[in-house]
This record gives sequence, C-alpha cells and structure tokens, in this order.
Amino acid sequence: MNHPSLKNFDEMYDAALAADYIDGAAISIEWNLVEPTPHVYDWSHLDKWVEKAILLNKKLSLGIISGHFAPEWLYDPQIGVPRNNFNYNRNPRGVFCSVLAQPSPWHPAYLREYGAMITALSGHLRDMQVAGRPRGAVYDAVRIVKLSGINVTTEELRVAANKPDDGPCKQSDATAIWADAGFTPNRILSAWMKIATDTAQAFPDKTLAMDIIHRGAFPSIDDNGQIYTPSHDAPDDLTVMILHAAVPMFRDRLMVKWNALWQAKAPQEVLDAGHKGAQIGWQMNGFMGVREGSGCIYKPFVARTCETIDDFRAILDNGIAKGGNYIEIQAPNVNPHYAPAFESTHRRMKEALTPGR
Repeated sequence: MNHPSLKNFDEMYDAALAADYIDGAAISIEWNLVEPTPHVYDWSHLDKWVEKAILLNKKLSLGIISGHFAPEWLYDPQIGVPRNNFNYNRNPRGVFCSVLAQPSPWHPAYLREYGAMITALSGHLRDMQVAGRPRGAVYDAVRIVKLSGINVTTEELRVAANKPDDGPCKQSDATAIWADAGFTPNRILSAWMKIATDTAQAFPDKTLAMDIIHRGAFPSIDDNGQIYTPSHDAPDDLTVMILHAAVPMFRDRLMVKWNALWQAKAPQEVLDAGHKGAQIGWQMNGFMGVREGSGCIYKPFVARTCETIDDFRAILDNGIAKGGNYIEIQAPNVNPHYAPAFESTHRRMKEALTPGR
C-alpha cells in the first residue's frame, strides 16, 4: 500500500522518517552530484536529507554511489580513467534502452579520486552543524557507511554484466567489453580493498556495509583474461573471493547485506559471512517499484502486493530468523496498514540488541 494523499516523494519519505519505529535514514547520493568539479564539493543534495534526520534524532546510513554516476570529469584525458559504455535494456518486461557508462574501478586515478571524495565526506559531516544541535552531532549520528565504489546504479557490489541480444536495445556483450578493458578478479579485489581501507580510515568508528547480489554481479573472466562458464545458480566467484578477504580483515565492523529480502531463503554467502564474524543486514525487496515498495512472492514465483499483513510480516520475520540486526525498509510501505508489523519487528530487534537480555 502507498500513501495516496502524498503529493510527491519528499512527502512520502518525510512521513516514513517521522515514524516512531524508524530508527534512521539510509541515504544514497550519486557521486556526480556531490563532486561536479574535481575537489569542489556540493553537499546540498545530501545535507537536505541529513538535516531532516538529525532534527528527528534519527541515525544515518550513508552511501555515495559511483558506477554510472561517476563524475564525467574522471574521463578527461588529463585524469585518464577509462570509460566503458554498455547498451542496456533496463526493463526486462518491455523496452527501456539506455547506455550505462562505467569507469574501470581498478584504475589508480579512479581509486585516488574516490578515496579523496570519501575523506572529504567525512570532513564535511564532522563540520556540519544543524540548528539547535551541537557540532559533531551529524558525524555521531552516522552508524553505517556503504562501500559503494564498485557498482552500477545502486549501492550493490557489481559491474555491468549483461549478455548481448538482438532486441531493440541491441544489448552489449558486457563480458567482452570488460575483457578488452583489462578486467581481472584480482584487479577488482585489490580495488575493493583499497576503497574499503580508505573508507575505514575516513570513518574509523563506523560500520562498513557491503551490499551484494547473489549472482550476475560480475562477468566470468579469470585472471588470465579468459572467459569461462560459471556454475549454475552458484554465487559469483568474485563476490565470494572478496568476502573471503574482507570478513577476516574487518570482522564485526563489516556488515554484509542483501537488498532483496523476501519470505523465503536468503543467499548462503551472506549467512556464511555472519557465521565468520560479520554483521548481517537486509533491505526489504523492491518488487513493487518505487511507488509501492516491497511485495511477496507467491507460486509460481510471481511477485505481487502481499495478500495479508501476516504475509508481509513474514518478510521481516525472515530477516530476524536469518540473523539480521539491521533491516532497511521501503518508504512506501511505512503506512498505517503495515505499522503493526513494523512495530512488532522493531520491538523484537531492540530487545535482542539490548545488553543483558
């Protein structure tokens, strides 16, 4: 269900943030918005939402999305980051052709500039002052920083990996494009570790969130530049490789998170990371789109609006049962119809995290 009376998304998110059972705001901003010119920052898009959360005494989860939203100046010859373009159909049920641009994230200039931006973000949050709140209140409210320097259009760890087709969009062979660009698993691993280390240094007392997808995150290219066929329905080899390096390094400071929580199974690689010491986080699915938020899956594996509040509650129950101590929910679902489900889940999670219980 949605808020039919709300005129725009700002009102919808304002209403969601004000709910008693909402502890904070997960804010994602595109890199090209905050740094339109090299080392000249425009934090106004971020500050608007941060200020709303701080005035409501809410916590913050922050991410700066790169990938398709990397600033155009990175590709200037003087900086030299390679640009890779992919024809892509963004609507598998119809036609919505677009061109995704992605930098080569292992390039030294890319890593240098992304790290500089993350350091600047930390400094800005430390200096930012909200009326009626002491200096430092904004930085103190930050609980989670997303590791979102290798992605496409969301915070999730991935690059364009679509297969070619002869449809109206003439979708690109992403694997071939990346192979020509010099993609290798070790280059991606090294780049991710550099991004994670820079972020950990800029935010030394914050949880670092790694949002993953189960498969299809990366092209199947080995370290010799050879293309191979991945195992059917197995997690991405490269995602698992990064997890194997990241979890021992950051342990409970790292949150491994999946952004499609539903009523049933969750990726085993997230659960395994939890067993090895990482935190587990979830985001409720976005099956119903930006205006309706989360839905339920019914046989024969069809997503639609949850038929009952108990079905909806089953998604939240699944997140707790699977070890989650953090659940992001979709703003359109924050309405009176689903409030009882959120209130009971919030209470259970708060009790579980209370020392001595």
